[in-house]
Amino acid sequence: MKNGTAKTGTFIAIANMKGGVGKTTTVVSLAEALAADDLATSVLVVDLDPQASASLCLAGDDLLADLIEGGRTLQDFLELRLFEHDQKRSLLEFVRSHLSLTTHRGQQLNISLLPCGPKLRLFEREIIYAYTKKGHSMNGIEGVLWTMFKAYFRPLRETYDYIIFDCPPGISPFTEVAIRSSDLVIIPTIPDEISNFGLNAFCESLWRSEVGSTLPRPPKPFVLPTRVQQNVKQHVQMLSRFEVEAAASDSAYRLIRTRIPQAAALASALVLDGHPTFTQKYGPAIVPVLDALTQEIKEMCHAGRD
Repeated sequence: MKNGTAKTGTFIAIANMKGGVGKTTTVVSLAEALAADDLATSVLVVDLDPQASASLCLAGDDLLADLIEGGRTLQDFLELRLFEHDQKRSLLEFVRSHLSLTTHRGQQLNISLLPCGPKLRLFEREIIYAYTKKGHSMNGIEGVLWTMFKAYFRPLRETYDYIIFDCPPGISPFTEVAIRSSDLVIIPTIPDEISNFGLNAFCESLWRSEVGSTLPRPPKPFVLPTRVQQNVKQHVQMLSRFEVEAAASDSAYRLIRTRIPQAAALASALVLDGHPTFTQKYGPAIVPVLDALTQEIKEMCHAGRD
């Protein structure tokens, strides 16, 4: 809360139907870049990916194991609410606050985590099975999840400036609800033919096809070029193609100006031990890139509220 004004946090979904495009790297580095840009900014990462890569990067092996074993994950909360009908526990009780080991200007980055574990995928299947058994259609199940999101997740806007969803590859029920309810959707995409094919399939599934869906239409997504190699001809050509397609009046997506390069510093930053500063963690080549991305994201969020 700044200057006595109530927070109105922004929901950001990081998603792609294809894996291996730098999705978790984008989630973690963007969370840290937003927190480093303004040390009064609070960021919550909500891990929806059963691989729990974002949870592992932010919490580390030991803490994540403790959270899973102690029943303090997203699926534990949802199981209490949906199956055990425990209305007493708040979602905020399952958030691990101020867990970042990264500092900037002498202060710890204000990053919190709502972790998940590998059982989240099974839990999604249990929800579908249980509600199908009760006679719900898929539209009805979507409605249940949408109601759940409004009740449990929307209040997080009052506590955090940014809530970032790390969505799993593919389109799971949780992913679809997260995308449709977010203010900003970012699709990390490698500028090559295979990733472009996956991008088009993803956009076709969620943004061009609305048949049968009872949920609100998702916001038009932004493509974030990742793992870019400027010396690779295919990457240069595909980036130009992205620009042309994004500028078309009927385009399914818009294009983020910032380019995330293929860089060892990004990969090593996710597993860096100790208590590094933000600058030490990402290095002089990547920090300006993350700064540029942060400013662009903030511009998008501001424009969305106007």
